[in-house]
Amino acid sequence: MRTREVAGIIAALLLPLPLVLLVLGLKLPERWEPDTRNTRVSPVLGSQDRMRLDSYQRKCQSSMQCESPLGCLEDIRTRTVYCTDSQCAADEQCPEGQVCRGVPTLGGGPLVRLCTLVGARQEGQRCWMVPPDEESACGAGLLCGGEGWCARPCRRQESTACPAGFFCADVTPEPVCLPTCQGRSCPEGEQCVRHKDGVSTCARVYGPPCQDDASCPECKVSVFPQHTSEAWMECVQRCGEGEDPPCPESSVCHIGTCSLRCDRAVPDSCPEGFFCARPWAGQPSVCQPDWIRRK
Repeated sequence: MRTREVAGIIAALLLPLPLVLLVLGLKLPERWEPDTRNTRVSPVLGSQDRMRLDSYQRKCQSSMQCESPLGCLEDIRTRTVYCTDSQCAADEQCPEGQVCRGVPTLGGGPLVRLCTLVGARQEGQRCWMVPPDEESACGAGLLCGGEGWCARPCRRQESTACPAGFFCADVTPEPVCLPTCQGRSCPEGEQCVRHKDGVSTCARVYGPPCQDDASCPECKVSVFPQHTSEAWMECVQRCGEGEDPPCPESSVCHIGTCSLRCDRAVPDSCPEGFFCARPWAGQPSVCQPDWIRRK
């Protein structure tokens, strides 16, 4: 694991929950590296079999550090990353209000099946694979698939597998219908924003619309998990390692990227949709997407 990623994890554990969700939400897809064609599923082991495995429930950074058939699970419910087997094989084995779902593990390890909450998230809305509460969980009959979207299962060979505005994507834990606005018009004031796995959604954009800017080295996109009709874009420059150039004078290196400096005593020192915050005592204030402080 790179030095920048380790620093990001340590920083996330020291932050309040809203900032933890931001950091993890932006890093999870990059760190998971799931094998979308991997059909391996960790079984439910007996207590004696678990105790024979030295890595069971041990901290990990990749499934390669876990003995077979365990996988390295990133569990936002407990803010821990550990080696584990499946906890269920069918919905009937889960408490009321929960269902048994396959969850990808770090480094392309096996899926582990866990009892996860059934919530109110609708088709096309964001979700967590292992939701910490009902607010971030998908509704009945939906899976949390791909980068983290509530979706119905589908079969790619069926031309009518998904409703209008969705397409059948071959993602983990199984093919699901993900949202797309490609080839369609967005409402006035919104634009079609691209995400991972071929997903795209109509959203009002805060910050520079950098996805089609060839001069931007990296366009970072973040969204408010409970509402996908808004998106925050930042043209970022990597920093913090010897090969990276220093940040411009107007920026400061913050969790691996150059973030815009600001002054909390000066109104509107950040662009629309961003607010000025000091991540840690003694550190410069930087502009952060406004959705972090929303409730």
